[in-house]
Amino acid sequence: MTSGNQPFDLECQEVCKRFAGHQAVDGVSFQIPAGSFFSILGPSGCGKTTLLRMLAGFLEPDSGDIRIKGRSMLGIAPNRRPLNMVFQHLALFPMMSVADNVAYGLKRRGTAREEIRRRVADVLERVGLPDSGDKKPEQLSGGQKQRIAIARCLVLEPAVLLLDEPLGALDLKLREQMKVELKQLQQTFGTTFIYITHDQSEALVMSDQVAVMNQGRFEQVDSPQGLYYNPQTPFVAGFVGDSNRMAARLLQAGPHAELELAGGLRVKARAATAPVAPGSQASLFVRPESIVACLPDMPCELDNRLSARVETLLFDGANSRIEVSVATGSQPLNLTVRLPQTPAYARLRPGDLLTLGWAADQGLYFPETGA
Repeated sequence: MTSGNQPFDLECQEVCKRFAGHQAVDGVSFQIPAGSFFSILGPSGCGKTTLLRMLAGFLEPDSGDIRIKGRSMLGIAPNRRPLNMVFQHLALFPMMSVADNVAYGLKRRGTAREEIRRRVADVLERVGLPDSGDKKPEQLSGGQKQRIAIARCLVLEPAVLLLDEPLGALDLKLREQMKVELKQLQQTFGTTFIYITHDQSEALVMSDQVAVMNQGRFEQVDSPQGLYYNPQTPFVAGFVGDSNRMAARLLQAGPHAELELAGGLRVKARAATAPVAPGSQASLFVRPESIVACLPDMPCELDNRLSARVETLLFDGANSRIEVSVATGSQPLNLTVRLPQTPAYARLRPGDLLTLGWAADQGLYFPETGA
């Protein structure tokens, strides 16, 4: 894999790392264009932290190559790589002022005093804290401390900024606010951000591209929209966003294939990958927000319709859901459905009967591989 004339800030080529018989990172390759916000998303133990440590230089890969601005980083110490890193625990120096915290790396480099003053003032302006230089970190809010930690890295003008779950220690409301601010900061500075997270919302909201990692490998690298609407593997379909997963058997292939669920129920869906032969076992994925809960007095003229009974109401404002059971004649089929916020649904109660409906395009099926 070569970069040709396109400027890639970071490239990995078949990177592998093994620990005591466990393949933590297994042949990972990717390229990140200059100025991108790139996230590596995956569950605990998938290998993302090991990969991050190799990018930073804290671990050496067993094989493969890591290149920054076209230059191999193999054998290059962490402090000699053109990157910086923001950790979950920000490690600001409590006895130093904000300005001295931001200036710390420049002073270590021996940068001239006037240049330090100018660059610190500039970066504080760009992170929206121009009047905070004389404050101590304890006088800042959690979000402000986050911005100072990022400013301390960006003042050094790295080619790449690595962020290791930096929002994990913040409360929910502040995390939501900081997702927007981080994206705006990245666009303001134009620095390439590589963001490590297990939180899909963080990855989807902020990123230009997301790599979904599972068992040491990248399952799919795509835009947030591509991952959500066109997952290429069952793991991605189940991990990105919420999905109902149903065991099915393919009856008839085609643009809208016909599948049989438990109890002989038939539905139509589209193939996520190459179609499989009729008679094959498949996994069908339908997102809760794609299913319309049709009340008894409501028409339901969608491709797929199933009769269901409400089992549980999970009220969460705009994110309210219901758990329903579909009678199949054998074991019940249990599904989650997102509720619209209209007065008609406010009267819904456990035990109520309704019809579930969704369009054929809203269902994706994969060959059953045990994934």
